[in-house]
Amino acid sequence: MRALLAFALIASAQAGDVARGRALVADRTQSLCLLCHSLTAAGDPNQGNLAPPLQSAARLAPQDLRERIADMRRFNAATVMPPFRSTDGLRDVAPAWQGRAALTEQQLDDIVAYLRSLDSR
Repeated sequence: MRALLAFALIASAQAGDVARGRALVADRTQSLCLLCHSLTAAGDPNQGNLAPPLQSAARLAPQDLRERIADMRRFNAATVMPPFRSTDGLRDVAPAWQGRAALTEQQLDDIVAYLRSLDSR
């Protein structure tokens, strides 16, 4: 019983929060998502058009989406998407960011929760 309770507490502590994820995606100083992506296929002149709309990513399984945001280079070595949870192989990094991932694990979980909420299937 204690093991089950401990597992439930750990799982809930790491669950993503849709509202925090929405705020992170919209924050151009932190996640940078909207510099390259639009939220929907309809687009927005204040959002990027270099990469697929974020709404299309909602169809991925949560773990697949998480892994792609963490380090897309694992799926496409030529990607221009920055690794948000890895610092391996990065160059020209500002001194304040050297050795630090751009997002925390919790922030990554929050973004995944938000992107999954965009699924319109």
